[in-house]
Formats: sequence, structure tokens, C-alpha cells
Amino acid sequence: MVAAKFWEFVKLDSTSKRRVEMIVAARNYLQTKFTGVELSDSAIARQLWLQMQQGTASDTTETNLAEICLRCYISSQIYQVCLDLAMRFGSRHGFRCEDLLPFVLDDQVILETSNKAQLSTSSYQSLATKLLNTFDPTKGSLNAWVSRYVKQNPEIKRFLLQHGVLLISDWALLNDTNPKELQRILADMYHLTLGEIEQVCQLLISYHAVYREDRLQQRLAGVTQPCQIPTSEQLTRIVHDLQSRTNRKIGKEAVLTQLQAIASKLRQYRIAAQGGYVSSVAYDRPEIQPIVERSQLTQVDDETTEFMQLYQQQFLESLDKAVAQVLETSLDKLQRKRATNPEITQSFITALHLFHCQGLAMSQIAPQIGMKKQYEVTRLLKLNELRADIRQNLLLILRDRVLEIAQQFTNYERLQRLDQQLELILDEQISRIIQEAESEAKNPVRNQPLCSLLARRLCRYLEGRR
Repeated sequence: MVAAKFWEFVKLDSTSKRRVEMIVAARNYLQTKFTGVELSDSAIARQLWLQMQQGTASDTTETNLAEICLRCYISSQIYQVCLDLAMRFGSRHGFRCEDLLPFVLDDQVILETSNKAQLSTSSYQSLATKLLNTFDPTKGSLNAWVSRYVKQNPEIKRFLLQHGVLLISDWALLNDTNPKELQRILADMYHLTLGEIEQVCQLLISYHAVYREDRLQQRLAGVTQPCQIPTSEQLTRIVHDLQSRTNRKIGKEAVLTQLQAIASKLRQYRIAAQGGYVSSVAYDRPEIQPIVERSQLTQVDDETTEFMQLYQQQFLESLDKAVAQVLETSLDKLQRKRATNPEITQSFITALHLFHCQGLAMSQIAPQIGMKKQYEVTRLLKLNELRADIRQNLLLILRDRVLEIAQQFTNYERLQRLDQQLELILDEQISRIIQEAESEAKNPVRNQPLCSLLARRLCRYLEGRR
């Protein structure tokens, strides 16, 4: 069955409100052309694009209808990209999906050939027109092309920068930054000491020695893909490289956390350098920083280091507790369904383990737990709900624990200020961890364990339960 998004055109009305218009001619064309055919959205889009390219003077109407269906589909995908950006960043950075749409939802459907010919003589091209003119199905799906075009739109990029958002992954930031540039940024913008700068730069050198080299080898082999979170094996090699050069002993968890902290600093610098909005450098919030920053407080460095060690320990313990609470609650709910499906709880645990700890796709997991379809596994696991519940539980647990340990290191007035800010501060850090897990789940490296912090702690819990 063909999805309605191929004949429903998403547009903005005169008040810049989103409206969906059904194009009857497009619906009739699609229902005739694809009757009784089961195809994915990507396959339908590809066939419509081919119809556009192969169209001749004798089948102008069909070619025009194929293009209209694609424009409807593109309008839906543009809206979805803007909605995703707003869901990921909007609440923390103060914008909504509706704020993004006017920059990119600028197309119109032309049914009459004569009007279309007039429009083609105009120098203005909508985003959808540019997409159709540059799309190549041999290089990827139309969905991916739409996402790329929307996120690279100059107005969208400028708007996001003004709201403190830079659309580049932590790993690409680290991969593209040389140690001398990092040294200058840490000294000029963050005012770290020479010793702190040296430690951070040495870690980046080890990251490049492993991660950048692997990326180079992939390119030589003809493999091109976005920068992903380092694998467990890569983290191990980074640890060994750092220790062999500096004699500094540090675990994989700490390496990943500190790399993310470096990337956060680079992100803030690049936003500021491009004229975007950044919050003031957080010298006054060392309590929740992943790596120790130079503080303007009166506490000595030993106290700051001790606090950070306690905080990191409490963070992992709180995450483990949140994972255990949420999974046990999920299992209790499933237990009540055992009358209709006696194996459902074991299927749930097995599927979670196969997805997170072995990196199997849902389609590979299904036959191993007695299911036929990929969507059945997705419906059983409900990973989005699972992550959302873990996020909320973690926020509640960690907030109380951080306030407890902070009492040992700060005065009453500062503790009160921290109490007022803490939920927002922790929410930002926890959101990064959840987003990392979501991103990895969407683009995993198949047949090897997932590497995000949440995935690793889930596996730790599952292995302990087994």
C-alpha cells in the first residue's frame, strides 16, 4: 500500500502555519500505478524519479504526476527533518519546528503544464527543485538527500547557530581538529593551565593515531560513512596508545567521557567563531563537568579532583540503578502477559541482549525469539520508551546524589545556587547520553556490540542478570 505522504502536500499558509493539502490527481495516479505492489517508500520514490528522467513528449502528463508525487513526498520529509531537529535541540535551545519551516518549506505543486512552463523560466528555485535536480539514487536514498539538503541550508545553519546548535558530531569535530588548534582554543577561550592543556592534547593525539588512521584506511578501501562513535576495540587501542606515550593509565569509560568533553569545548568555540550564540563559559560549574576545568572558586585542585571522582562514580551508579529500575518495571508488565505468551519475558531479554550486546538487526533477531517480522521485535522492545524512562529515572536519582556530595565541597550559598540550576545542568548532560544512544541505534555498526555509554551499561545489567 502506497503511503499518503506521496499525495499529501505539506505547505505553509499565508500566516506561516503548516497545512496539508491532498492532491487528488497524485493519489489516483499512484493507486493505479502501484495497485497490488508491496514496495518501500524508498523504492517508490526511486521509480517515480526514473519516470521523471525517462519521460518523453508523449507521456508528459504521467511525468508531471510522478514529479508532483515526489514533491509531496519531499515536503513531508522536509517537515520530518525540521521536526527531528526541534525535538532534539528545540527545548534546550529555545526554538520550535515552526521556526524552521519557513526557511525550507517553500515549494508549490503545479498541475497545469502551461503554468509549470512559466514557473521553470523563473530564476528562483525552491529547495525541492534543487533536490530533484541533484538527486542520484545510485548514491543513496531520497530521504538521506533531503536530510542533507535541509541541514546544509544556509538559513537553517545560520538560525541554529544563533540558537547555539552546530550540526556536526563529536567524533567529526575531534577528527578535524589538530592538536595545535586545540591548544590555542583551550588557552584563549577556556584559560586552562599548561598542564591541563598538555593532558587534553595528548588524548587527542591518541584519538587521531587510532580513529583518524582507521578512517583513512576505510577511505582507501572505498568505504565512506559519517564519523561514528569509537568502537570498544578502538577505545582499547586509544588507551594503549596514550599509556605507551605518556605513561598515563586511564580506562575506556574515562577516555570516552573525556573525548566528549573535549568535543563539547570545540563545539562551543566553533559556534562562537561563526557568530553563533554560546552560553558563558561555565567556569562556575565544575561540579558537573566531565573533565576538571580550571575553577574560579577557592577550592584547591585536590578538592576539585576528589569531587569529580565522586561525581563520575555516582553518575555510573545512578545510571545502573535507573537501567535496573526501568528494565525490572518492563519485565513486570510483560510478566502479566505470560498467559497469552509464556515466553515473552525471555524473548524481551534475549532481544535486548542481541541488539545492544551483539549488534544484530531487528530482522536478524526476529527468528531467534520466535517472531516472523522485524516490526514485531521493534514493538516488543519499544526502545524509544525505554530510553525515555531511563532518562527520567536517572535525572531523579542523580540530582539527589550530586547535592549530597556537593555539600562536602561548597558553602551553603553556592549549594543553594547549585540546587536551583542542577536539574537543568544534569538534564543537558543526560540528554547527550540518550541522544548518543539514539543516534547509534539508528546507524549501528552491525554484528558488534554497541558502544554508547547507555548500551554498555544495559549490556552490563543483562550479563549480570544472566
